[in-house]
Amino acid sequence: MCAALRIPLERRNEKSDRPEKVRPWEIADRTARTWLNEAVEAVADGVTFSIPVTLHTFRHSYAMQMLYAGTPLKALQSLLGHKSAKSTEIYTRVFALDVAARHRVQLQMVGTDAVVMLRKSSS
Repeated sequence: MCAALRIPLERRNEKSDRPEKVRPWEIADRTARTWLNEAVEAVADGVTFSIPVTLHTFRHSYAMQMLYAGTPLKALQSLLGHKSAKSTEIYTRVFALDVAARHRVQLQMVGTDAVVMLRKSSS
């Protein structure tokens, strides 16, 4: 991924002028957003995306992939940095709806009621 987004894995230390590894958690939010926008612009020539491609989109995708892989909810809560388990539980609802859709499960809830339920749980 770093190569595809042209993310530098090393930088020069300002004091010693020696190369040092870049740690992902030390990268500024603005820098990551710039890299992502540049990557989207490079790929987007003639390509349309159904949703905005943002760092937050990747965060949600990461959370869902972790659930698909069987990661326990408490572990996912810790990885995402959520203080409350309720913040993480929204992913389980989306996960359940996705699994139901994949298996063509017919739900008896009206679509608008489902949207209201999901919005209440994320508040």
